[in-house]
Amino acid sequence: MQKKVETILWNLRWKVLEGLINDEEGDSNLVAVIVLIVIILAVAGIFRTQLLGAVNSVFDKLTEFIG
Repeated sequence: MQKKVETILWNLRWKVLEGLINDEEGDSNLVAVIVLIVIILAVAGIFRTQLLGAVNSVFDKLTEFIG
């Protein structure tokens, strides 16, 4: 009985592993999203002071308007 359960579990593991190896759908989209996030973070890091100045200016004008 135990041998039969082990065989079933082994076959199930193999099918799951085979499905993960053969399933390539969506992988390129994931890579593209990661590349875009890295590019956005790099641009934000390069222009950090300008972005902070712009955001502070917008919030100053907003608080003056609400104010």
